[in-house]
Amino acid sequence: MVKASFHDIPNNTSATWWTDPGLKKNVYHCLGCCLCVFYLGYDQSLLTGLQALPQWNAFFGSPSGNKLGLIAASIFLPSIVTAFIGDFIAYRYGRRYAIWIGSILILIGALVNALAVNLGMFIGGRIILGSGGALTKVGAPSLLQEIAHPRLRPSLAGLYYGFYYTGSLTSACLCIAGLYIKGNWGWRFPAIAQIVGPSLVLIITSTAPESPRFLIKNGKKEQALAVLTRYHANGAEGDPLVQWEYQEIVTALHEEELRPKTSYMDFFKTRGNLLRLATIVSLSWGTNWVGNGLVSYYLSPVLKSVGVTRPVEITGINAGLAVWNLCVAVTAGLNIDRFGRRRLAFVSIGGMFINYAIVMATSGTFAQTGNKSAGLAAIPFLFLFYGFYTLFWTPVPYPYSAEIMPYALRSKGLAIFTSVQNLGNTFNQFVNPIALKAIAWRYYGVYLGVLAVYFVIALVLYRESKGMTLEEISILYDYPLKGGRQQARETLGQQVAAETDHKVMDAKRDVEHLESA
Repeated sequence: MVKASFHDIPNNTSATWWTDPGLKKNVYHCLGCCLCVFYLGYDQSLLTGLQALPQWNAFFGSPSGNKLGLIAASIFLPSIVTAFIGDFIAYRYGRRYAIWIGSILILIGALVNALAVNLGMFIGGRIILGSGGALTKVGAPSLLQEIAHPRLRPSLAGLYYGFYYTGSLTSACLCIAGLYIKGNWGWRFPAIAQIVGPSLVLIITSTAPESPRFLIKNGKKEQALAVLTRYHANGAEGDPLVQWEYQEIVTALHEEELRPKTSYMDFFKTRGNLLRLATIVSLSWGTNWVGNGLVSYYLSPVLKSVGVTRPVEITGINAGLAVWNLCVAVTAGLNIDRFGRRRLAFVSIGGMFINYAIVMATSGTFAQTGNKSAGLAAIPFLFLFYGFYTLFWTPVPYPYSAEIMPYALRSKGLAIFTSVQNLGNTFNQFVNPIALKAIAWRYYGVYLGVLAVYFVIALVLYRESKGMTLEEISILYDYPLKGGRQQARETLGQQVAAETDHKVMDAKRDVEHLESA
């Protein structure tokens, strides 16, 4: 039996979310989850901008090479461990607590960063920032996926990492302003403004509901149903879509309860879980190992390597890149179910390879001949490279890693994703300035090889999930690549039907017992 699509089930909501009270609140809270990555985008652009500010370079002695690598890597180092603390908090106490504790740590880290009196204190602030960021990156994607209306979930989830660029753009603009502020407040001002993101997250998510799946898992079924009814049906009790959602969640969690207690070792126990693990590891490592890490955190030295040296030019290009990335990220995120995850992967990786090769060629020509026109020609291809990166690597990895996991493994999967991502980032950001300084434009060739490998990985590992519900996607990897979508939908439909029939039979027996009594 194949169950009906959720699009075909009656629901007490408007066709457009902005005219519907319940959906407006739902979107508001989901966007609060999206703001959790504001700090990371802000930091990426901030570090690029600070390197272009004379005030920052004068205060810290123009760090480069190993020292600059340590500054960049310091935000990722603690996340390798604290991501697993995020899993513990999110699974034991709820998704919201992981978000709240993480946001408070980001606030503290931003203040320490901005008020730093030496390089050690500046790095210490970044370590606190990274510790809190890991907690939010485990809790926020889980909560977003689990409270979003099924009709809006793909687009909202696709927008999640797009908010990285809202932080990036804000920081880039403030760094331009910093050029015209005399003294140390020229760099302290954009640094202290980093508190805006976590402050908004705390305000918005303070009124957000807890995940209905978390509530059902912890025996609070009535509370979970009330959350679904309020935000997915404007309080209409007995709404067909809400009843269908509720039953699907209960069935999926019941199937998970039949298995032994979950642990990280579960990823090695079945073929489906091994495939899930391989997928999230490849996605998390790839987010900063496909060439973008070199451009994002080291845009300033990259531009200097092609002849762009004036601070106002570097900060201006940084801001322009942020605007461009934000536009691409929003477009891709809102249309993710239309384009499809696999198609976006192939277009993205192929486009990145071509443009990175051109950047390598133009940078090499400038380095060997001193032809400034060749150096400047690299800039539009850097924009095109990042546009292709943003098509897939911004809207897909985090939401996809959350949705392919069963509930019991979801926060654990995101903890692994965050830890591996930051392990890769730490190594990447420490090595990049050293390698760029040593072999200059030739270093781009390493990432061309990485991109070629990732095209093959996408071909054999990444699966299409468009048009599927969260519970359907969570069992997608338990079936073969070919025909797996249909099998997942059929299996879940049969489980829901069996669970419903079982409850009907129990109710009939209760009635018969009462009548005989």
